[in-house]
Amino acid sequence: MKQITLLLTAGVFGMASAHAEIGANETTGEFHLKAGLIHGVGTIAGTGLSADGEGFRVGGGYQFTDLLSVNARYEAADTDIYQDFRLTVDGKMDLTDEVSLHLGVGYGNQNIFDGAVETDGVLANVALCWERGAFFGGVNYMRVFAIETGTNQLDRGVPVDLPEEDFDLLEIVAGYRLNERMAILLSYETQVGGDTQVEKEKQITLELRYKL
Repeated sequence: MKQITLLLTAGVFGMASAHAEIGANETTGEFHLKAGLIHGVGTIAGTGLSADGEGFRVGGGYQFTDLLSVNARYEAADTDIYQDFRLTVDGKMDLTDEVSLHLGVGYGNQNIFDGAVETDGVLANVALCWERGAFFGGVNYMRVFAIETGTNQLDRGVPVDLPEEDFDLLEIVAGYRLNERMAILLSYETQVGGDTQVEKEKQITLELRYKL
């Protein structure tokens, strides 16, 4: 039971959504790279216990057309405790000169304690982005459809059976373009749906995005 509690506590470390590239201003054929720091806080369902984690995030993307891109992201807290990988295909539709709609689908893998708990899922998201001059911001809503959750932990010699749980995340992003190639982003994310064992209260991320 103590091992399972530790696993659930670690699950909140760095937990984040994959999202359409809010505020991205790449054109066809361009790459971008991202790197930053994460801080997450959450609670273990039914216990009232809280946990927080510090970690890092790196990512990159390629712009196939003005409206279609592929993006990958990897983040970790203390490296061996929590690791998360996301790969999405993101589409963008301009609604006005300043407002755009972003839609995305993809794959995610979350690994806690080197396979102690590992989840594969399908990601779907929708976002609205506002841009004016060097400033931009957006709101992103994502649902994770869990496909499979496994563990290498045993209970009296029998593998622990963990249920697949879908969940929903809401993220608010604000950014500023430092120059034509570099932007700084600050995001706040919280869990708004899903009966998961670890309920995320918030994750704050500060990162830089660089266009190659």
